[in-house]
Amino acid sequence: MLAFALWNIGAVVAGIFSSDASQAQGGTEPSTIQEAVANPGDIVIGLNGDEDTYVLTGEEYLEAGAHAAEPTDGILNDKIEISGDVDTSQAGDYTVTYRVKDSSGHVAEATRTVHVVDDMETQQDGIPIVMYHYVYSADNPPEDLNANYILDTDLDAQLAYLSENDYYFPSYPELKAFIEGTHSLPAKSIVLTFDDGQNGVFTLGGPLFEKYHIPVTSFIICNNSDAGDVVVTYQNPYISFQSHSFGLHQPGGTVGHGGLISALNKDEIVEDLEHAQQILGTTEAFAYPFGDVTDDGRAAVEEAGILCAFTTKNSWAHIGDDVRALPRVRMNGGTSLDGFVSQIS
Repeated sequence: MLAFALWNIGAVVAGIFSSDASQAQGGTEPSTIQEAVANPGDIVIGLNGDEDTYVLTGEEYLEAGAHAAEPTDGILNDKIEISGDVDTSQAGDYTVTYRVKDSSGHVAEATRTVHVVDDMETQQDGIPIVMYHYVYSADNPPEDLNANYILDTDLDAQLAYLSENDYYFPSYPELKAFIEGTHSLPAKSIVLTFDDGQNGVFTLGGPLFEKYHIPVTSFIICNNSDAGDVVVTYQNPYISFQSHSFGLHQPGGTVGHGGLISALNKDEIVEDLEHAQQILGTTEAFAYPFGDVTDDGRAAVEEAGILCAFTTKNSWAHIGDDVRALPRVRMNGGTSLDGFVSQIS
């Protein structure tokens, strides 16, 4: 299995997270670092999960990391350095900083505020993981308009509702621990995902995610010739690019919708998943093509080090579910705002 060192992470010991970022190559004085940060060039950096993270005292702070890219250097996830201390034995606000440097010496950074609290209203039993596909505008509707397409103005209204009602957007480490029953999430937690990597998600949805500061996941089909370029071209602080497999999004199997996965053994699936990970530079999540799941598929997800994998089964995910095959709430185009609210409440 390929190993991906995505972040320079320190230790989590006795409820205390600490990470010391190493100096840039050749050594850099603090004043020079600050000057470089003020001029990040074309680097785009964003956090995985909510930029305001909440943790109950006594529970573990689960570092989620960040993602970054630059047009010339490409994906920079493995160059991100993390610094900051979070002591979950002591209530208070803590800052974790993510910094990355490109080959031209530009430096970009992002910060996460971690709120360690003695008490909070928590999510109970389950969580909605919303599944979208494509985004379009009224002045340029697709020829094959169907339920997989959501109007950009409808998406805007849904995101505005989530923002105005203080929804929380957990990272995949948080989601996994919540489903396994070892970590609390704030009430009104939700995860938003978009399958297939359609351009409208980036060009129409991207500005909306930035407008509302709402992180989402785009599941990319990685055997498309431009898959790696898409990640760099459409890099967005609020879009995490994750795997929709390398070559499994095609027919050839006999399970469910007939996706290829059921024709492959575990080792073949692992090889495909790791190939996709190499292209994207991420390992946190995976969406099964066509929603088809097999026992070998579950085992391959675990062996590839993927934290959470998702089907197309239409349901909330509940504590005790298999994190290797979590259901999602299908959000069809044309759903009213009231319909959206009822499905996530």
